[in-house]
Amino acid sequence: MTTSTDLEGGRLLTQLNRHVFMVMLHVSWPKMTYQIADAIVEIKTGDDKTEVEEKFRTHPQWQLMPEEWRKKLVNLEGRARTMLSAASINFATRGVSILPVTRASDVFRSLRALRREMHTYRDQFVKEYGDILRDLRVELGNELYDEAKKKLPSEESVRDKFSIVWAIMPTGGRGNVEEADIDAVEQAINHLIAEIPGPIPYTVDAAQAALQKMREGLGTTTVTDDEAEDLIREAREQMGKFTKDMLNDMAREPRQMLTDAADNLMEALRDPSRTIRNGTIEQVRRAFEMVEGFSFLASPQLLAQIRSCRERIDNVTPKMLNSDAEIGAKLAAGLQGVREEAADAQASTEAVRRFRGVKIRKRKKEAVPT
Repeated sequence: MTTSTDLEGGRLLTQLNRHVFMVMLHVSWPKMTYQIADAIVEIKTGDDKTEVEEKFRTHPQWQLMPEEWRKKLVNLEGRARTMLSAASINFATRGVSILPVTRASDVFRSLRALRREMHTYRDQFVKEYGDILRDLRVELGNELYDEAKKKLPSEESVRDKFSIVWAIMPTGGRGNVEEADIDAVEQAINHLIAEIPGPIPYTVDAAQAALQKMREGLGTTTVTDDEAEDLIREAREQMGKFTKDMLNDMAREPRQMLTDAADNLMEALRDPSRTIRNGTIEQVRRAFEMVEGFSFLASPQLLAQIRSCRERIDNVTPKMLNSDAEIGAKLAAGLQGVREEAADAQASTEAVRRFRGVKIRKRKKEAVPT
């Protein structure tokens, strides 16, 4: 049954939609932080060292980004997020901000300036990347560097790791915001807070502070019809690009995770000097689950290879693989088939093309017996 509270909340949210954009900000740069395969964590116990079991620790990681660059890029990312959050209210959904249309022109102008700054950093980093890799080789030594380099982006691809993009969901809204509008927004926010189950991701004080900033800006900023059209046009372009990039990532990244995991285990199986640990096997299992989680972007052939190989990998233990070369050879043969399918870039592209071409047909309503 619909209550008066439900109707009032719906009316306020409808009014809210006439005055705000919902914005998702995505900032990326090469963190150069990766899990170390087959890492051993030991602690000193008297004169000896004792290994800490995997279930009692987190996974050690490579930290390969030079500290000077890390500080610059963390600072830039922080400024971009602060720029948006200072003019908006964080919505319950992680990463979504409610941005008043009247503040949009200034915020997007500032974000575009920060994007240009990011591109300057990107160009500088790309020029220095070869020297950074050479310094890492010197500091790590050839053996460790060869292991770390498997995770690092190539000199050809590192440029693509830098971006500042925002996906904007335009909900209309033009002209000035009045005091009554802000009062309605405040009521809508309070209604949302009351309806959200569990912990609230922002405090009432923070929301009130943001609303106060909106009140202080009353009458000082307007968005003309032409500006509104430009913002909506940019919103559509950004959303289209963001969605396309996101879809490509969803098709590509699980496959890359599986390729890396399969390579790591196959290398261990081929090298008699390496001790295979449970973490190496679990890395493959997690990659299987990741691909299956995005099965709508995986080919039937890849999913079939995974099902076949899972039977083999679920029936082995590190002890069996370390003591019986024949068992290891059979597992490696199955992994090779999975690896070849996962590394098929054409299959990944075709999966995206197929998904984008899917059309949902409306089901015909069946006659109801009388």
